[in-house]
Amino acid sequence: MTYVLYALIYVAVLFLQLTFANFMAVYGISPNFLVIYLVYLSLKFQRTWGSVIGFLMGIFQDAVSTPLFGVNAFSKTFSGFFVHLLPRGKVGTPIADVGLLIFTVTLVHDFLFNFIYSLGSQQGVLFILLRYAAPGAVYTAVLGMMIKALFPKFLQVEHAES
Repeated sequence: MTYVLYALIYVAVLFLQLTFANFMAVYGISPNFLVIYLVYLSLKFQRTWGSVIGFLMGIFQDAVSTPLFGVNAFSKTFSGFFVHLLPRGKVGTPIADVGLLIFTVTLVHDFLFNFIYSLGSQQGVLFILLRYAAPGAVYTAVLGMMIKALFPKFLQVEHAES
């Protein structure tokens, strides 16, 4: 039953991403609600399941929104795996830790997505990083920190005892 609930939440988040995120866009940069949800699920279900969940999320998103099929699946699969490569609980506060985690994962996701999407064009790697990946990562991280502030139990990040 809980997997059905996660799937229904995913459908709601996908709907939110495809509709409401466009209204929140600033200079063509919108937050990525799906990456926030992917980070949550990856932290909850560990590395392998984070990759599988990322792949499934990406395939469904590709099926409804992207003309280049498979790009979201690849970038979300890698991002679901990448969550567990990052150290957590080092910044000091749960909100800052979540912000740094979401920023880094979104930066990797958006860079991979835009790099693959722009293959064959004349856009350089630095342009993709500074024009698309970094601003989207900042926007998504700020949104993730706001969600964490409103719902303290949302993204549990391990903290080292000091």
